[in-house]
Formats: sequence, C-alpha cells, structure tokens
Amino acid sequence: MGFLEELKSGKVSEDIRELAAENAIPLPLKEQFEVLALLLKDPVGRIADKAFSTLVSLPPSIVNSYLSSREANPELLHFYAQWALEEKDYPLVETIVKNPKVKDETLLLLAEKGDAKIAEMVAGNQVRVMSNPRLINALLSNPSSPVRVKALIEEWKRLYYGAEEEKAVEAVDEMLEEIEEVEELEEIEEVEELLQAPEQAERNIYTLTWNEIKNLPVPAKVRLALMGSKMHRAVLIRDNNKIVVEAVLESPKLTENEIAIYSKMKSLPQDVIRKIASSREWTKHYSVVLNLVKNPKTPLPIAMGFLSRLRERDLKEISRSREVPDPIRREAQKILNRKEKQRKV
Repeated sequence: MGFLEELKSGKVSEDIRELAAENAIPLPLKEQFEVLALLLKDPVGRIADKAFSTLVSLPPSIVNSYLSSREANPELLHFYAQWALEEKDYPLVETIVKNPKVKDETLLLLAEKGDAKIAEMVAGNQVRVMSNPRLINALLSNPSSPVRVKALIEEWKRLYYGAEEEKAVEAVDEMLEEIEEVEELEEIEEVEELLQAPEQAERNIYTLTWNEIKNLPVPAKVRLALMGSKMHRAVLIRDNNKIVVEAVLESPKLTENEIAIYSKMKSLPQDVIRKIASSREWTKHYSVVLNLVKNPKTPLPIAMGFLSRLRERDLKEISRSREVPDPIRREAQKILNRKEKQRKV
C-alpha cells in the first residue's frame, strides 16, 4: 500500500502527516499534490495550515505543470483558483480555466468574482460557457466584465439560447445524474461499433437515441459532449457544429482509448485530426501517434514529424502501405535505410 492509500485509510500518524504537509516526504509529483489536497482537510488545524502554506509556496513552474495536466485534482484547481483570484495571478487563472478537469463551480467563482481580465479568460473557454446557462448569467451580471465580453455573451445567447435550450440543458443534466455509473460499464468495442455506423444504432443510447442526440440544441449537445458517456461522445464527435466537436475533445472524461479510435477515423474533418495531432497530452501515447501517421487526414508536415518516433516494425508496414500518402511512405523508407546503415557502422 502506497503512502496516499495509507493516508486515505487513516493509518498515517499525526507526526508523519505533519511532515507530509511540510512537503518533507519524497513523493512523485502527482501523489505529492494529492496528499496535500487531503491534508488541507486534516482534522488537526496545524497540519491543514501547513498543507495550505506548502501549496501556495511551491515553485510556480511545478504548480503550473501540475494544474495544466488532465491528472490535476479538481479540488486543487478550485483551491488555486481562489488563491489566484485574491493574488490576481493571471497566468495561474489562465492555466486553471483551460484545464478540462476544472469544475463548473470553479469557473462560476471566477466568472462572478473576477476582474475584467479574469472575466475575459473565462469567456474565452467558449465550450464551457456555452454548456452552462449559469456561467453565461454570471459573466453578464459581473460588473467587471468588459463590454466586449458582455456583447459576445449576448450574441451567443441570441444565436444558441432561449427558454427551450435552457430546459434541454437541464434535461441532459438530469439524465446524466441518473446514468452516472453507466460510463464504467461501457466497452470500447461498443464505441468503435457505434462510430462505424451511428445512424444505424437502433438501441437507446442511455435514454437518448442517435436521432434525439442529433436533434438536440447546440448548448445541450455541448453539455452532453462534456459530461456524457463514451457512447454520447461517439455520436457527437461527428457533429457538424465545431463547438460540439470541440466539447468532445475537451471532455474531462475523454480517455486515451477514445482518442486512439478518433485518431484513425478517416471520416472525421481534418480540423479534428489536426487538434488531436497538436495536443502534447494525446500524442505522448504511441497508439495515437501511429494512427495519426496512417491517417491521410493528418496534415503532411505533422505526420512526417511523427515518423521518427515509430518502431521499425511499424515503419516497415507504412513504407509498403498504399493507404498513406507517397511522401510518408518514402520518408518511412529513408528512416529505415538510415537505421540499417547505422547498424552496419
């Protein structure tokens, strides 16, 4: 059992918890933050205070690295949002606002209490603002919101929101609460099957059919894309509206397996493939990189840049494949030739 698990189970003594709160126990970065998040709620006030002091005194580079990751704890995103709001730490606010794991409550706090610059940052996360009427109202009600931000939000309301759209978003939220546990039961094969022919899906996709999802108003689709299940995302990744597709890719629930599937889909628009290919978060996974190289929708310069990361076995396959562009095949062969020469030296 690791230190974090022992801490959660209440097996760590007060003295050791205090050392951990002072960051005096060597731990991997992610575990270090998770431990401090727990110690913020420690029943011993002295320990909770020390955890607070440690979190706000960590080097900004370390904090930003953690908060920009999809592995960031949403509670710590909220903690640092409160701190950044008081300190007017704009780079930190921007990092938090952009993280897909940030909770609506955190964005609401920033939208309601932030100054002009912070309100503009929140409004810049169009996907999240579009998915939540409360965020729209908070930005409009904040006296610090710049005129241009309010004008933009009013335009979004005019284009996408009305009483019916708000009801649709509420209905999606109610449905998602009822099916919260379904996500864990889904098999990735089901997602692939649905992506191949979504229009033919006759069964109910957790109280919504494919056609019903397709006909939802844009804000409700965005909400479903962000907070729904793998099966909902499998339908919405092919939506005609770019904001909806963006919401799928910004979902905090999105998994590596799903991205791997999307990255090999030749039917997706090039903009979607380009966004996946431009994400360091997703392209650190070998299967995603390999699929992108093989996908003719991947912009040629990006695909060429990924070739050097591939294993020889895959390079050989690509060099012989007629399904990839000629420049990719030729470059794969050049890399193989260079590797062969190096072995002979």
